[in-house]
Amino acid sequence: MPVSVRRAGREDLPEIIAIEEASFSVPWSHQALAAELENRTARYYVLEREDGTVAAYADVWFIADEGQLANIAVRPDCRGLGYGEILLRTAMEALFEEGCTTFFLEVRQSNVQAKGLYRKLGYEDVAVRKGYYTQPDEDACIMNCKKENYQWLGHLE
Repeated sequence: MPVSVRRAGREDLPEIIAIEEASFSVPWSHQALAAELENRTARYYVLEREDGTVAAYADVWFIADEGQLANIAVRPDCRGLGYGEILLRTAMEALFEEGCTTFFLEVRQSNVQAKGLYRKLGYEDVAVRKGYYTQPDEDACIMNCKKENYQWLGHLE
């Protein structure tokens, strides 16, 4: 099924909230998600399926020359279709075009699937943040991807 990625707007908030609540044991509050849409450093992206439904969203921050993946989630019934990679690549490449030189993220140590995707894109482990996640208690792996290490697909090289 064809998909497209676009910048999110307030009209996407109900679907972003639904994806957030279905994806995380401690989801961001409705107020926090709404505030992020107004945050000047945040860039929200949504991945839409051909039928117009939002299947995934990503929240990335751009400060100075650094990007930060604040959040990314895919609807449970849409996982395993490559949507997370499409969405993250689109967001990263948009920020690289704006002048970003490196991206950072935190990921649960146990999230082998996500860490595999991040490594595929060019991310490397840089540190461990002890006790970052509280429910359940778990360390975070801090990863970064420098623009020169990003594994481009060829459309923005």
